[in-house]
Amino acid sequence: MAFTLLFVCLSFLPIISSYLLSYGGAVDNVLPPPLLGNTEFDIPALYVFGDSYVDAGNNNFIPTKSRANYFPYGIDFGGAPTGRATNGRTVVDFIAHVTGLPFPPPMLGMSKAGRKKTLTGVNYGSAGSGILHSPPIAEQLFGHVLSFEEQVSLFKNTIMDLKDQFDCAESFGFYLSKSLFFIHIGSNDLGLFWDLGRQSIGVEKYPKLLSEELSKQLQALYQLGARKFFVNNVSPLGCLPFNINKVKPKTPCFEELNRRISTYNLLLPGLLADLESSLPESKFILGDLFKLFEDVYASPRTYGFRNIKDSCCIDVNRNGTGPCAPNLEPCLDRETHVFFDPFHISERMHFIWARTSLKSWASKM
Repeated sequence: MAFTLLFVCLSFLPIISSYLLSYGGAVDNVLPPPLLGNTEFDIPALYVFGDSYVDAGNNNFIPTKSRANYFPYGIDFGGAPTGRATNGRTVVDFIAHVTGLPFPPPMLGMSKAGRKKTLTGVNYGSAGSGILHSPPIAEQLFGHVLSFEEQVSLFKNTIMDLKDQFDCAESFGFYLSKSLFFIHIGSNDLGLFWDLGRQSIGVEKYPKLLSEELSKQLQALYQLGARKFFVNNVSPLGCLPFNINKVKPKTPCFEELNRRISTYNLLLPGLLADLESSLPESKFILGDLFKLFEDVYASPRTYGFRNIKDSCCIDVNRNGTGPCAPNLEPCLDRETHVFFDPFHISERMHFIWARTSLKSWASKM
């Protein structure tokens, strides 16, 4: 499927996509791909914001320890690590593929010339980032990463780089209004950042603070021209192998953390509805990632999984609490694991997330 842009005022061709998204692995027969029929996906570009679940390599270019630029990361991405914190493709890679777009390149890895001519989208995601700026101790431990606000600022730079590709402001505005803005952020705020000093804000005030800052940055994107938003909530981090192995809860998951996340997630439907009603021509779709994980945990074999609690790779600490150890072969049955490392999901789970997102998008756009 191809999208054609004629760079004259208000001259754009719509996209009509009849697509079938299938998983490029040996387990297609376990999880049949969805046939969604003729669905209009009039998106000329995919812009991505968030954390390590969507980072495509930005952290390779900043002074931080939060990187996945070594083997075995990328083992199923042509065997080459890119900075993606998984064994293969991510949710946004799959969405780009279905919509006929190239994978959005990491902003910080683009050349100056590339930044001025890439019209199919950009990835600003940064592993370790949050809705809020990192607390000082996180900066000391892991180095600097790009907060949501900094990612939005980089998008503003992209606008300055691209506007000369259009004959007039109206055509550029139309292009931005048809582009999709995919956001996954908040996990580090509710997990790592909470543990590194944010408890002082209070368990009741903190989710509200996060939702207010999220709203602020979404409005900033709107003011820059964004109109179509896909905003994911936060998954049940208390069920990560890292938290299970570190906390060793008596329940299957670390429920104190999951309750904190649920409090935040409950604020999002109202927040997005308010934004959509107050910002003309906007569309905000909520991706319920928390529920998707619950569904997978409740019936893993339905989704082709046999292991929902262990990391596929051998971690540096050898106890399920660290990133993958460099240059060690991961498990062979990667497509049956929800998690590739103790923090991050496998390519197959990314695929399922993408399928669910596309179904939600198709039903609400």
